[in-house]
Amino acid sequence: MTATLSTTITVPFPEIHGFVQAGGRSIRMGTDKAWVEIAGRPLLGRVLDAVRPIAARRTVIISADNPNAGRYQTTASDYDANVSYDLHNHLGPLGGIHTALKSCDANETALILACDLPYLTTEFLAFLCQKHLAGKAQITVPCDQTGRWQPLVALYETSCLPLIETQLATGQLKVDRLFAHAQVQKLAFSDFATLAQATQLFINVNQAAELAQLTQNE
Repeated sequence: MTATLSTTITVPFPEIHGFVQAGGRSIRMGTDKAWVEIAGRPLLGRVLDAVRPIAARRTVIISADNPNAGRYQTTASDYDANVSYDLHNHLGPLGGIHTALKSCDANETALILACDLPYLTTEFLAFLCQKHLAGKAQITVPCDQTGRWQPLVALYETSCLPLIETQLATGQLKVDRLFAHAQVQKLAFSDFATLAQATQLFINVNQAAELAQLTQNE
């Protein structure tokens, strides 16, 4: 299957609320990943750049105890985005997804993105949104070249809230456990392999060594 866009993206999707999960502890990196720079641009800014053209609203989610809240507010404002505090105390991505869905209006779908994905493209995110809006699934999630789910580059409907709340209440924090109970549209890598930078879309940065390698390749 060839990845194509049915329309040229000139205005945002009114149904899409883009959420960037940031401001975590970044234990493996040793510093807040959002401000790590590749080619002179912080990771957070690169992700916000990719999502801004297609999401009608944009929000950066950070932990309530983040010491750099003011910096996040300033950067978010530069990209016409807002900042929301995670409703949970470091419960990982699932807690952040719950926070995002609780922040959505009734007619909105949450596009969930990690902050450490420097090679996301607007073209891919538009493709992802179109596939979700054309289908009837509660979740649309792509897979990388190895077939691994990418739950932090995915779309979630607010109807997932009861399922997520059950998982949080029982301490089941792995996001992919949700997929067994929700209606999921899975996109294989072959569905979008012809898009620009397809093989780089899901490269993330968790450790200083990974950052050094990416910086060398720029």
